[in-house]
Amino acid sequence: MGMEIPGIPNTGHPPEHAFPKKETIAGRRNSAIPEQEITTSLDILEKTTSIFNRRLKFHINREINRIIVKVIDGTTDEVIKEIPPEEIQRLVARIREAIGLLVDEKI
Repeated sequence: MGMEIPGIPNTGHPPEHAFPKKETIAGRRNSAIPEQEITTSLDILEKTTSIFNRRLKFHINREINRIIVKVIDGTTDEVIKEIPPEEIQRLVARIREAIGLLVDEKI
């Protein structure tokens, strides 16, 4: 049941191209990205951001299986911000550990 506008044909449903299918990096859907490809992409991004007075440093926190971004001042090498914050990283690790104690298998 769609809304019809007089004088404009077929306005009840949007065309398929109006809402393109979601694609992930390099056109992959529901598949793991090779670690080497991630590392290479992050290196390129780090080099690209070095033209600003701020640098971005990326690394993978294996304990929580997430990419961590540090915003670093280009002149003092001081960490301005860490995303997600270190406290959140520790909290996620503890929650995963607690879940692991309760559940023996992954579905």
